Amino acid sequence: MSASNGNAEEKSCDEMLKESEKLFLENKFDKVDALLDAVMKKCPKLSEPYWRKCMNIYERYEKIPRDRKPPKEDLVKAYEELEAWADKGIELNENDAGCWFWKGSGIGRQGSTKGILTMLWAASEVEGYWLKAAELENPHRAYNGYYSGKADTYYALGQYYRLVPEWMKHFPFKQIFGTHGDKKKSIEYQRKAVAIEPERVEYHKELAVSLICHGNSYNNPEEIEEGKKILINLNSLPAIKETDKIDKEHARMLLKDLSLACGYNRDKQQELSIEEYTKVNK
Repeated sequence: MSASNGNAEEKSCDEMLKESEKLFLENKFDKVDALLDAVMKKCPKLSEPYWRKCMNIYERYEKIPRDRKPPKEDLVKAYEELEAWADKGIELNENDAGCWFWKGSGIGRQGSTKGILTMLWAASEVEGYWLKAAELENPHRAYNGYYSGKADTYYALGQYYRLVPEWMKHFPFKQIFGTHGDKKKSIEYQRKAVAIEPERVEYHKELAVSLICHGNSYNNPEEIEEGKKILINLNSLPAIKETDKIDKEHARMLLKDLSLACGYNRDKQQELSIEEYTKVNK
């Protein structure tokens, strides 16, 4: 934990943060919020409770299956709140990787909720926040790998480079947006995440999705077969998070229709074609 310089008051905050993590892993999100609010009041210079607040919001909604999600407007509001908590943490400590990671995640989830093609203007911002998080030290990890700072950042970047369209690298989109997707880079980042946390279901699933997406896009049957094998073997991995159950269901869905891979997102399937972009941005 970040509060550990020997000060009695900060030790008290350390203990509360440890207790908040225990409750978080038990999905007792309301109790986590109460503890984090107390830490913010008692140790106002700490940035850690702010990214933990973000993670708390995210997990509340991420574990809800697609067909039972709240209305889009409520989800966007929650992710805007998440982004605001991250901003407050960054104000306190601009070297806190967790705050940068969740800043990008808040905007990213707003985009996937509204539809990625409606928020491509924010793509370079999200990329920048996650790349910054990847550069900074992030030792935070739950004992069971439920969250893992560096690996989670690689996982997010892997999704980013798959879901942001590659057609954005062409004129005039590259000049307009300043970034673009890269399916090969997506695979590289997901492999890094899996290497750090080899038992995380979602990392394996996303690696498989990136392999199948790239294989379908560039006629590489070996990548498709590797991705399929990973999806088939997901059931052998332990369910660490509630979302692991959803991901195992989605693995079966993807195996039935590999064409879903490039636009796959846990919260909803994304439309990514340039034709659809033209249609929604008239």
